[in-house]
Formats: sequence, structure tokens, C-alpha cells
Amino acid sequence: MKPEQILDEIRGNFSGGQRRRFLPGLAIALMGFLRELGATNGRFKTLEAFHEVYPRLQKAGGKSLNTLAVMRPTGEMLTIRGFYDRAANWFREGNQRFDYPSAAPHATQAWGDYLHWIEAMLAFSDEDLSALQSEIEGFVLAELPSHAVDPAKVIRKPPRFLWFLEQFDLSAQKGETTGAAYQGTVFGYIRADAPHLQVEVGKVRTGSKREKRVGDIDARDGADLVLSAEVKQFALGTGALPDLAEFANLIATHKALGLVVALEFEPGAAAAIEAMGLQPLSRKDLIERVRIWDPLKQDIAMNAVLYYVSFREQSSPLYKRVKGFLEAIDTPRDSSTANTPPDDASGDV
Repeated sequence: MKPEQILDEIRGNFSGGQRRRFLPGLAIALMGFLRELGATNGRFKTLEAFHEVYPRLQKAGGKSLNTLAVMRPTGEMLTIRGFYDRAANWFREGNQRFDYPSAAPHATQAWGDYLHWIEAMLAFSDEDLSALQSEIEGFVLAELPSHAVDPAKVIRKPPRFLWFLEQFDLSAQKGETTGAAYQGTVFGYIRADAPHLQVEVGKVRTGSKREKRVGDIDARDGADLVLSAEVKQFALGTGALPDLAEFANLIATHKALGLVVALEFEPGAAAAIEAMGLQPLSRKDLIERVRIWDPLKQDIAMNAVLYYVSFREQSSPLYKRVKGFLEAIDTPRDSSTANTPPDDASGDV
């Protein structure tokens, strides 16, 4: 039997009726197994002569062996399993041919159907075996599609809302209403984090009662209030707690989740807010939550911020600053800086 006949048999079974796609790996495993034992180049005239030096093992640890295993003269066992694993991994992980079967137990127990291969390989030179292995590998790579991903073609969207929370200057600029930037930011956060709810928001300094809301931002399931947030664009201290008493009572009445979202909290304020049955959230808390958001969810939040400043707050200066921040983020940059916000993305204009 010649090497090309083994290759023809592999080709015929790879996509034929038997669909023995594991045969390339099995052939490579058998070649590696015999070469490891120094049993090639015509050292043994027959398979029987081979087994006189390397007796076949049919049991190990009291269990039957379905794979090909032999005993070395040193008393050590050698099987074809490791050689098959390496061949399969070369196709799968090494060359991203993930359609190649990795079922090593099934593949390696079929060795008994290919005794004619083993006898032929005993007579082949190492050069013939290397050439045959290359032919087999080339055949499989040509037959199976590559699942490799070209990193150069992967465009990773930046975490826009995270960078906005971290970098955007929330202080009111000329022509802007104090508190509008942070209220829009919190609205964007809730809109993206609770897409199953109807989220309502008003302009800053517009009474919630007048618009039949409980807090600055309400989120409802139909007519039922699920979540409501009071937004404070300052460091909230215990002196501001009386102003939250009515909000806390309404939250308790509706049995909803009440959020108090401030830039930060002075000592003791967060604990006092929790004692009122509300949940304090700082800008830092929002950043840590958004850090694990995927880019699409972050885009939803940013789109909601743009909606708020343009149509709810109707603030052209603030809208211009937010748009300028996003344009700085979205400007194409080289890959070494793609995961960090640009230096000029503060939102200042």
C-alpha cells in the first residue's frame, strides 16, 4: 500500500456515506504513534513482528481498552489517544476548523478497521510519513471552512455612555439650566436599564405633581409605578433629607423602588436615605454598573440622553455639548487608543 492510497481512502470517507471525518486525525495519530516508538522505515516486516516488541494492551486499571495501546520494553504504556488529541487540536484550535470532530474516544476506537494502514506505515520512511501528513492536513484545511476572525476587521464600538458618565462636565454652562445634564444622564441610565418599562421624565424645575409624576423620573408597567427617581446634581447631605420625605411616602404607598441619585453623598446621608426606604445612587455607583454594559445598551442610554436634552429639556446649548462629546468619541483613531476616551471629550465647547 502506498501513501497516496491512504490519502485517497481518507478523501473518500471524509464526505462520503460513512462520513468518517475523524480519519485524518486517526491517520496522523497512527503515524505519530509509530514514529514515537521508532517503528517506521521498515524496522518491522509485519504487524505481528511489531507486537512482539510492543505487545498490545487490552486492559488497564482493570478496564478494557478500546483504543490502540502497547507496552514499551521499559514497562510504560503508550496509546494513540494523545496523538489524536494533538491532531484534532491542530485542526480546530490551531487552524480554526471547528467543524473537525473532536470526539477522540469514538475516533480512536476505530483503529481496528485500519490495520492495513498500520502495516503500510511500518514500511514507510519518515520522509514519506511527513509528506503524507502534510497532504492530509492540506486536504482538511481545503475541505473545511475557516472560522478564524481577522482582528483587523473587528470594529469594537466604544462604551459611549460609560465615558459620558466618567468624562462629561455636568456643571451648567452658559444657556443651560442647572441640573439638566444630570437629569438627562439618569433618564438615559433608567431608559436603557429598564427597557420593559414606560419611562417618563420632565424638564428640571418642573413640578412632578403638575405632570402627575412621583419623582423626577418615573418608570411604569402599564399604570403601575415600578420605579421612581429623584435626581440631585450636587453632593447630598443630611440637611436635604426633609425634602425627600414626601417622595419616600409616595414610594411606600405605591410599593415601588425609589432611587435618590446624587453626584455623591456626604457622610451619613446614604445610610439615612436607606432608612427612609429609598436607594441612594451616586455618579460613581452608576459608573460601576454601566461598566459591564455591552456597547449596544450604552448606545440606547446615550440616545435617550440626546432625546431628553433635545425634546424634553429643549436645551440647544446642552444638546450641542453632548453632540460634541459624542463626535469626539466617534472620531476614528488608531487601535492603540481605541479603548480610551479622547482627551478632548469633556463636553466643553
